[in-house]
Amino acid sequence: MTLSALNLDIRSTKALFKRFSSNRATMLRGRHGIGKSQVVYQIASELRHDFYKDRDNCERVSAALAKDSGFVKMMASFWKQNVSNPAYADMPHNVWHYDMGIPVVERRLSQMTEGDITGIPFEGNRGGTVFRACEWLLATCEFPCVLFLDELNRAIKGVEQATFQLADSKAFDGNLLHDGTRIMVAVNVGDQYDVTPMDPAALSRYAVVDLDPSTQDWLDWANNNCNQAMVEFIRSNEKYLEYKDTCEPNKKYPDRRAWGNLDAELTQAGLYETPNDVVFCHMAASMLGFEAANAFWKFTQERDIDISADDVLKSWSTVKARLPKDDAKRHAKFIDIMGKLDYKLKTHVLSDSESKEFASYMTDAPAEILMASWKSVNVIRQNAFKVHPHIEELLVRLLAGNTPAPKPVAPPPTVDSGKTTTVKARTRKR
Repeated sequence: MTLSALNLDIRSTKALFKRFSSNRATMLRGRHGIGKSQVVYQIASELRHDFYKDRDNCERVSAALAKDSGFVKMMASFWKQNVSNPAYADMPHNVWHYDMGIPVVERRLSQMTEGDITGIPFEGNRGGTVFRACEWLLATCEFPCVLFLDELNRAIKGVEQATFQLADSKAFDGNLLHDGTRIMVAVNVGDQYDVTPMDPAALSRYAVVDLDPSTQDWLDWANNNCNQAMVEFIRSNEKYLEYKDTCEPNKKYPDRRAWGNLDAELTQAGLYETPNDVVFCHMAASMLGFEAANAFWKFTQERDIDISADDVLKSWSTVKARLPKDDAKRHAKFIDIMGKLDYKLKTHVLSDSESKEFASYMTDAPAEILMASWKSVNVIRQNAFKVHPHIEELLVRLLAGNTPAPKPVAPPPTVDSGKTTTVKARTRKR
């Protein structure tokens, strides 16, 4: 299916949607499992509204949304990242805070009937029919939030049409949403999905982006959320991250969501510590399909004998001796090692000995790996200070645009009767 909206990766999508006013309804379209919902929650966590600078407002919102799934999800995510942050040591874990962004009120429209969104009718004081609005919608009128309507094109017609006034007027049944409330919608698109095509009148209500995340988008997320074995595997085997071609009926394929779910299951089952356990393979195959699962299982079994970031920082000379002799394979191994070191350098302060070993590694690295190494070591200032004295000459050449020239290789000597002689060039007459 050919799409005609703007194709953007996750970083660009977030930058765009945050710049829209709260009056503009936005729509994310894309394949299943690529992180559309994640993008919505990430945007909400990065937005700020002065309403939440008031402690009383935060407490009212927390009481009203305490059991709402979107609110609970955002609270859990915030405290997972900040549980040890001294800046929030005195903050109660059940009350919203300005630094959390704005809360998400999420509903799956595919699971709803008209009454779930328009409200239930009852007799009014003057004998007419009055609709009692749903509490979850009333909350979006009282507080700034992201109203996230998922699976719009899987909804029944009455539910889809009930969203029209929300999208173009931020209103329903005479009620106006809070001025700071934003409406975001997510849909699957493509001939392989059992969805209802959206007509031009429906689409005209939204700013539409076709989400097309890069592999790096997933790696950036996984670095902070998944086991490094999985991160290293995908970095070296991008083709297994997701299947983009036409799917065969009833066949299991890998996707970004499945990898994240598998990581959670392998972690809770302790299978990363016992990768030889056949249950590891069975669990992966049930969530990814056999091909990707088998490759990942083999990788985790062999990972212990592979070169790790700690190996490099312990003794680069030992690691260097283990590198492939073939130029292409050697270069690929440098890329693999740099991927591991990148994460290590962003989360670990080097010791003096580790700084020397990393400097030795930088000296031997290819030009583009050298540049990536310098960028990574500067993430933590202490690391840059410790490594710098060992690579001053190298940095001078780097900043001047000159990488170290290869050392000349002397011709091999010949041995004759235990004596070494110089090889002389000879010409032969024909």
